[in-house]
Amino acid sequence: MNSRKSFGSDNHAGAHEAVVRALVQSNAGDASAYGADPWTDRATATLRDAFGARGGVFFVFTGTGANVLGLSLLLRPYEAVICPETAHVNVDECGAIERILGNRLLTVTTPDGKLTPGLIAAKLEGRGDEHRAQPRVVAISQVTELGTCYTLDELKALQGFCQAEDLRLYIDGARLANAAAHLGCSLTDLAAHADVLSFGGTKNGAIGAEAVVVMIEEPAASVPFLRKQQT
Repeated sequence: MNSRKSFGSDNHAGAHEAVVRALVQSNAGDASAYGADPWTDRATATLRDAFGARGGVFFVFTGTGANVLGLSLLLRPYEAVICPETAHVNVDECGAIERILGNRLLTVTTPDGKLTPGLIAAKLEGRGDEHRAQPRVVAISQVTELGTCYTLDELKALQGFCQAEDLRLYIDGARLANAAAHLGCSLTDLAAHADVLSFGGTKNGAIGAEAVVVMIEEPAASVPFLRKQQT
Protein backbone atom coordinates (compact mmCIF):
# COMPACT_ATOMS: atom_id res chain seq x y z
CA MET A 1 0.00 0.00 0.00
CA ASN A 2 1.31 3.43 -1.00
CA SER A 3 1.70 5.62 2.09
CA ARG A 4 2.59 8.76 0.12
CA LYS A 5 0.05 11.59 0.14
CA SER A 6 -0.48 13.84 -2.85
CA PHE A 7 -1.67 17.42 -2.47
CA GLY A 8 -1.63 18.06 -6.22
CA SER A 9 -5.41 17.78 -6.49
CA ASP A 10 -8.27 16.72 -4.28
CA ASN A 11 -9.17 13.96 -6.74
CA HIS A 12 -5.74 12.30 -6.46
CA ALA A 13 -7.11 10.43 -3.45
CA GLY A 14 -9.09 7.23 -3.85
CA ALA A 15 -12.82 6.86 -3.46
CA HIS A 16 -14.30 6.92 0.04
CA GLU A 17 -14.62 3.42 1.47
CA ALA A 18 -18.34 3.94 2.19
CA VAL A 19 -18.87 4.74 -1.49
CA VAL A 20 -17.00 1.61 -2.58
CA ARG A 21 -19.05 -0.55 -0.18
CA ALA A 22 -22.29 0.95 -1.46
CA LEU A 23 -21.28 0.27 -5.07
CA VAL A 24 -20.54 -3.36 -4.27
CA GLN A 25 -23.87 -3.77 -2.49
CA SER A 26 -25.84 -2.16 -5.32
CA ASN A 27 -24.08 -4.31 -7.93
CA ALA A 28 -26.09 -7.42 -6.97
CA GLY A 29 -29.13 -8.35 -9.04
CA ASP A 30 -30.71 -6.38 -11.88
CA ALA A 31 -32.14 -2.87 -12.17
CA SER A 32 -33.38 -0.63 -14.95
CA ALA A 33 -30.67 1.31 -16.78
CA TYR A 34 -30.10 4.97 -17.72
CA GLY A 35 -30.96 6.35 -14.31
CA ALA A 36 -34.29 4.55 -13.92
CA ASP A 37 -33.13 2.70 -10.82
CA PRO A 38 -33.99 3.24 -7.14
CA TRP A 39 -30.49 4.42 -6.17
CA THR A 40 -30.52 7.21 -8.74
CA ASP A 41 -34.04 8.18 -7.69
CA ARG A 42 -32.97 8.40 -4.06
CA ALA A 43 -29.78 10.31 -4.81
CA THR A 44 -31.46 12.89 -7.05
CA ALA A 45 -34.28 13.40 -4.56
CA THR A 46 -31.79 13.93 -1.73
CA LEU A 47 -29.79 16.48 -3.70
CA ARG A 48 -32.91 18.21 -5.00
CA ASP A 49 -34.06 18.74 -1.43
CA ALA A 50 -30.60 19.78 -0.23
CA PHE A 51 -30.30 22.47 -2.90
CA GLY A 52 -33.95 23.46 -3.21
CA ALA A 53 -33.66 22.80 -6.95
CA ARG A 54 -36.98 23.44 -8.70
CA GLY A 55 -35.70 22.20 -12.06
CA GLY A 56 -34.15 18.98 -10.82
CA VAL A 57 -30.78 17.22 -10.49
CA PHE A 58 -29.07 15.33 -13.32
CA PHE A 59 -25.97 13.16 -13.09
CA VAL A 60 -23.01 13.14 -15.49
CA PHE A 61 -19.60 11.49 -15.29
CA THR A 62 -17.17 14.43 -15.40
CA GLY A 63 -16.88 18.02 -14.32
CA THR A 64 -16.34 19.11 -17.93
CA GLY A 65 -19.54 17.33 -18.93
CA ALA A 66 -21.37 19.05 -16.09
CA ASN A 67 -20.17 22.49 -17.18
CA VAL A 68 -21.03 21.90 -20.84
CA LEU A 69 -24.50 20.64 -20.00
CA GLY A 70 -25.17 23.27 -17.36
CA LEU A 71 -24.13 26.18 -19.56
CA SER A 72 -26.02 24.82 -22.57
CA LEU A 73 -29.27 25.24 -20.63
CA LEU A 74 -28.71 29.00 -20.42
CA LEU A 75 -27.35 29.92 -23.84
CA ARG A 76 -28.50 30.51 -27.39
CA PRO A 77 -25.97 29.92 -30.21
CA TYR A 78 -24.91 33.56 -30.59
CA GLU A 79 -24.49 34.23 -26.88
CA ALA A 80 -21.36 34.33 -24.74
CA VAL A 81 -20.13 33.42 -21.27
CA ILE A 82 -18.33 35.94 -19.06
CA CYS A 83 -15.82 34.17 -16.80
CA PRO A 84 -12.51 34.78 -15.04
CA GLU A 85 -9.44 34.19 -17.15
CA THR A 86 -8.41 31.52 -14.64
CA ALA A 87 -11.75 29.69 -14.81
CA HIS A 88 -11.73 25.94 -15.35
CA VAL A 89 -13.99 26.31 -18.41
CA ASN A 90 -11.33 28.53 -19.97
CA VAL A 91 -8.07 26.90 -18.86
CA ASP A 92 -8.63 23.21 -18.14
CA GLU A 93 -11.41 21.87 -20.37
CA CYS A 94 -9.68 21.83 -23.76
CA GLY A 95 -12.05 24.35 -25.32
CA ALA A 96 -15.10 22.17 -24.64
CA ILE A 97 -17.56 25.06 -24.44
CA GLU A 98 -16.41 26.53 -27.75
CA ARG A 99 -16.10 23.14 -29.49
CA ILE A 100 -19.32 21.49 -28.34
CA LEU A 101 -21.64 24.45 -27.79
CA GLY A 102 -20.06 26.97 -30.17
CA ASN A 103 -20.40 29.77 -27.61
CA ARG A 104 -17.65 32.28 -26.99
CA LEU A 105 -15.95 32.80 -23.63
CA LEU A 106 -15.39 36.43 -22.66
CA THR A 107 -12.56 36.19 -20.13
CA VAL A 108 -11.81 38.71 -17.41
CA THR A 109 -8.46 39.27 -15.70
CA THR A 110 -8.93 39.19 -11.93
CA PRO A 111 -6.49 39.54 -9.02
CA ASP A 112 -7.97 36.63 -7.08
CA GLY A 113 -10.03 34.51 -9.47
CA LYS A 114 -13.28 36.21 -8.44
CA LEU A 115 -15.65 38.29 -10.55
CA THR A 116 -17.32 41.46 -9.31
CA PRO A 117 -20.21 43.46 -10.79
CA GLY A 118 -17.70 46.09 -11.96
CA LEU A 119 -15.55 43.54 -13.77
CA ILE A 120 -18.60 42.01 -15.44
CA ALA A 121 -19.93 45.41 -16.53
CA ALA A 122 -16.79 46.03 -18.57
CA LYS A 123 -17.73 43.08 -20.81
CA LEU A 124 -21.24 44.31 -21.65
CA GLU A 125 -20.37 47.12 -24.06
CA GLY A 126 -21.08 45.05 -27.19
CA ARG A 127 -24.71 44.38 -26.43
CA GLY A 128 -27.03 44.91 -29.37
CA ASP A 129 -24.22 44.84 -31.93
CA GLU A 130 -25.00 42.02 -34.37
CA HIS A 131 -21.29 41.62 -35.15
CA ARG A 132 -20.42 40.60 -31.61
CA ALA A 133 -21.27 37.61 -29.42
CA GLN A 134 -23.87 38.71 -26.91
CA PRO A 135 -23.06 38.34 -23.19
CA ARG A 136 -25.69 36.16 -21.54
CA VAL A 137 -24.16 34.04 -18.76
CA VAL A 138 -21.78 34.85 -15.94
CA ALA A 139 -19.84 31.74 -14.90
CA ILE A 140 -17.96 31.58 -11.62
CA SER A 141 -16.25 28.81 -9.67
CA GLN A 142 -16.93 28.26 -5.99
CA VAL A 143 -14.28 27.62 -4.61
CA THR A 144 -12.22 29.35 -7.33
CA GLU A 145 -9.24 27.85 -9.13
CA LEU A 146 -7.00 30.14 -7.05
CA GLY A 147 -8.38 28.83 -3.76
CA THR A 148 -10.47 31.91 -2.98
CA CYS A 149 -14.09 31.72 -1.92
CA TYR A 150 -17.03 34.00 -2.64
CA THR A 151 -18.84 35.09 0.51
CA LEU A 152 -22.62 34.89 0.61
CA ASP A 153 -22.75 38.67 0.36
CA GLU A 154 -20.56 38.59 -2.75
CA LEU A 155 -22.81 35.96 -4.31
CA LYS A 156 -25.86 38.04 -3.48
CA ALA A 157 -24.27 41.07 -5.14
CA LEU A 158 -23.48 39.07 -8.28
CA GLN A 159 -27.00 37.67 -8.37
CA GLY A 160 -28.55 41.11 -8.04
CA PHE A 161 -26.33 42.54 -10.78
CA CYS A 162 -27.11 39.65 -13.13
CA GLN A 163 -30.84 40.00 -12.57
CA ALA A 164 -30.67 43.74 -13.21
CA GLU A 165 -28.70 43.18 -16.43
CA ASP A 166 -30.76 40.22 -17.68
CA LEU A 167 -27.83 37.83 -17.26
CA ARG A 168 -27.86 34.26 -16.00
CA LEU A 169 -25.52 33.08 -13.24
CA TYR A 170 -23.81 29.68 -13.45
CA ILE A 171 -21.65 28.23 -10.67
CA ASP A 172 -19.00 25.61 -11.32
CA GLY A 173 -19.34 23.74 -8.05
CA ALA A 174 -16.66 21.08 -8.41
CA ARG A 175 -15.51 22.18 -4.93
CA LEU A 176 -18.81 23.51 -3.65
CA ALA A 177 -18.66 21.28 -0.57
CA ASN A 178 -15.39 22.98 0.40
CA ALA A 179 -17.09 26.37 0.14
CA ALA A 180 -19.96 25.24 2.36
CA ALA A 181 -17.51 23.95 4.95
CA HIS A 182 -15.39 27.11 4.81
CA LEU A 183 -18.34 29.50 5.06
CA GLY A 184 -20.27 27.39 7.57
CA CYS A 185 -23.39 27.54 5.42
CA SER A 186 -25.70 25.07 3.69
CA LEU A 187 -25.72 24.00 0.07
CA THR A 188 -29.09 25.72 -0.18
CA ASP A 189 -27.50 29.01 0.89
CA LEU A 190 -24.96 28.75 -1.93
CA ALA A 191 -27.29 27.48 -4.63
CA ALA A 192 -29.93 30.12 -3.95
CA HIS A 193 -27.86 32.64 -5.92
CA ALA A 194 -27.51 30.56 -9.12
CA ASP A 195 -29.74 29.68 -12.04
CA VAL A 196 -27.80 26.47 -12.69
CA LEU A 197 -24.77 24.98 -10.96
CA SER A 198 -22.70 21.85 -10.85
CA PHE A 199 -21.96 19.84 -7.74
CA GLY A 200 -18.79 17.78 -7.62
CA GLY A 201 -18.81 14.29 -6.18
CA THR A 202 -15.50 12.96 -7.47
CA LYS A 203 -13.52 15.49 -5.43
CA ASN A 204 -15.44 14.37 -2.33
CA GLY A 205 -14.81 10.64 -2.48
CA ALA A 206 -17.33 9.52 -5.09
CA ILE A 207 -16.55 7.67 -8.34
CA GLY A 208 -17.27 9.45 -11.63
CA ALA A 209 -20.23 11.28 -10.13
CA GLU A 210 -20.96 14.91 -10.90
CA ALA A 211 -24.38 16.55 -10.77
CA VAL A 212 -26.00 19.39 -12.70
CA VAL A 213 -28.38 21.19 -10.35
CA VAL A 214 -31.07 23.21 -12.13
CA MET A 215 -32.50 25.84 -9.83
CA ILE A 216 -34.95 27.33 -12.36
CA GLU A 217 -37.82 25.47 -13.96
CA GLU A 218 -37.69 26.68 -17.57
CA PRO A 219 -34.93 24.47 -19.05
CA ALA A 220 -35.61 21.32 -17.01
CA ALA A 221 -37.58 19.46 -19.70
CA SER A 222 -34.71 19.70 -22.19
CA VAL A 223 -31.97 18.44 -19.86
CA PRO A 224 -32.30 14.68 -20.56
CA PHE A 225 -32.05 15.26 -24.31
CA LEU A 226 -29.12 17.66 -24.13
CA ARG A 227 -27.33 15.36 -21.69
CA LYS A 228 -27.75 12.44 -24.09
CA GLN A 229 -26.33 14.44 -27.00
CA GLN A 230 -23.42 15.99 -25.13
CA THR A 231 -22.18 13.35 -22.70
